Amino acid sequence: MADEQNKEGGFVERLRNSPRTVSTIIVILIIAGAIFAFSDRKNDVASPSEEPTAEEPQNSAESSASPSEKAVSSAAATANSEGNVKETPKPTPLPESKETAEAYVEVAQRGQSVTKLARMATKRYIDANASEKELSNEQRVFVEDYLKDQIQRKPLAIGAEITFSKDAVKKGIEASKKLTDAQLKNLQKYARNVNWN
Repeated sequence: MADEQNKEGGFVERLRNSPRTVSTIIVILIIAGAIFAFSDRKNDVASPSEEPTAEEPQNSAESSASPSEKAVSSAAATANSEGNVKETPKPTPLPESKETAEAYVEVAQRGQSVTKLARMATKRYIDANASEKELSNEQRVFVEDYLKDQIQRKPLAIGAEITFSKDAVKKGIEASKKLTDAQLKNLQKYARNVNWN
């Protein structure tokens, strides 16, 4: 019994003499609590695409039905035995990117930034103008950055439409053709990470 008190006293004594050990234990507990607290939130996030339920019948008549008819049958399939209907959220379709006579209108998807939208507008302009296809990847990165700087800084939401004028793309391309070798070399590290397909 005296040995147990001596061992316990030794452990408590070490904790008292070593604030670093106590701090480490506190940090570990805080990290574990944060992981536990945020792990439950991943399940609450709704996905933007509608997934078919296992209760939906799979017959040929329904496969030719319109999306709105499928949504109605899906809502009916989720009715429980008491007759209450659980409404399933319907994803709203995002508008598509489009080209006008004077601009490219790009629509933000999940995970996209203004830079990625500027990259899409740049690619569309270069694809439409054969004379600009000889631009190097470094020059293309310059153009997308030039376009990004033309846009007002604000949070980008899914479905937000950003308009890039064709004139601004053209000015960015003209400016990229005037870059020095040192500037192009500096842009190489960014151009390596870009997939232009």
